Amino acid sequence: MCYSPLALDTTTTPANIGGRSPAVAALLSFFWPGLGQLYAGRRRLAVIFAIPVLVLLAVVLYQLRQGGLVFATRFIDPTYALAALVVVIAFGAWRLVSVIEPFVAAERARPARTPQRLVLLALAAVIILSHGYVGYLLADSYNAENQIFSGSNDFADLTTPPPTTPSPGDTMGPAPSPTASPTAASDGRVTMLFTGMDSDSTATTSGRSDTHYDSIMVVSFDPQTNSIAMVSIPREVAGFRMYYGGRDPLGIEITYMPKYISKGTLKSPDSPYITLVNEVQYLVGVHIDYWAIMNLGGFVKMVDALGGIDVNNPSVIDDKLYDWLNGQYGVYIPAGEQHLNGAYALAYARDRKCAGCNDYKRAARQQQVMRALLDKMSQPGEVLQLPTLISEVGSSVQVSPNFKADMVANYVDEAINVPSGNFSNVVLGPPYTTSVPSSLSGGSDSICLNIPKTAAESIKLFGQDSLYYGKTIPSDNCP
Repeated sequence: MCYSPLALDTTTTPANIGGRSPAVAALLSFFWPGLGQLYAGRRRLAVIFAIPVLVLLAVVLYQLRQGGLVFATRFIDPTYALAALVVVIAFGAWRLVSVIEPFVAAERARPARTPQRLVLLALAAVIILSHGYVGYLLADSYNAENQIFSGSNDFADLTTPPPTTPSPGDTMGPAPSPTASPTAASDGRVTMLFTGMDSDSTATTSGRSDTHYDSIMVVSFDPQTNSIAMVSIPREVAGFRMYYGGRDPLGIEITYMPKYISKGTLKSPDSPYITLVNEVQYLVGVHIDYWAIMNLGGFVKMVDALGGIDVNNPSVIDDKLYDWLNGQYGVYIPAGEQHLNGAYALAYARDRKCAGCNDYKRAARQQQVMRALLDKMSQPGEVLQLPTLISEVGSSVQVSPNFKADMVANYVDEAINVPSGNFSNVVLGPPYTTSVPSSLSGGSDSICLNIPKTAAESIKLFGQDSLYYGKTIPSDNCP
């Protein structure tokens, strides 16, 4: 007699199941599908329920071969996240059936009492809620991932070319376009520009009239030497030659260059942000494969989602005028080992007006924060925070169109395997710079990159990958 639609093992009848507890059968299958059926003596059906779980476990173990962090970052790929969502829902349904089926079968031979039925309801609720919650996180991160990699957020106006033409001037030769085919991590150097975007609270999304970049950092990975070079350009750099020819006619600081292009004051053949990418590539002297923008709010959310970061502050930061952007002023961060939440991590990366502070030291702290974030994300306990992290910062991040979601895991795998001694950190302040006369910089204190010195450092850092390598180095371009 067939007593269950799934009771394919007919060698065991309800009479044979007599004496088996329905609650115990359900509980065993809750821990591992098929155990409840095995408990009831229905071995064939136990194998049928257990095999899909074994296959899923084997797949997960294979995906974990590069470590928990790399496995977690694969979910940044929307396609991967969507597939995982389907698996989570299907596995939840499979678990639910595997729990209910042995309970019903055992109950036919031994009627369950109310407490046992309550056990079944509790187990079913746990399965539904847990799988539903994981599914919700995956769906939420899937939507955020689409924002990051499809450009469906509020950064589009920064990368759309304005209807302008460049100013005429002497030509030093354009740098290679950053939209060229990217270099594969396994074949050669990969370089990414990270920029932290600050925007006045009154700025409109479309106008971006008050947008500027407090952090401009080039991160370059060389798989041949398994090393990473980090180069920061201080926001005060001004008086530079433009990659498309001529000198910046306004003497503006590089942090504000996209703003002036958005307003039409500074002419460029490219969009505001792509002009910045091209200019950084030209000045640092290395091909930029990809770029990423993050606004200040997204940075705070990211650090908080990770539970804070740990840094070793080389000197006290005591700035009574630091603006928290919420109507409050003043920040104090002691020297030594510090655990910083999102707001304090932002202050640590932004402040440049405390006693003994300057733009160069701030750029060095920004590189330190970048390392701290990588270290924190590498910790096993942080892997589970990734879906929340993606959901929190999705609308606050934009990456270049040629940087695809399925690349993230491989690059993370490369980065976490770089020994700490293989990191090079350079801030292009003194001795690479000279002061710009206030008459050429709108009355502000600015600096100019000395191209011969910058070129020499570029060749030192990037070798034959440097855009200056084997080329005639321009003379000092500073006014």
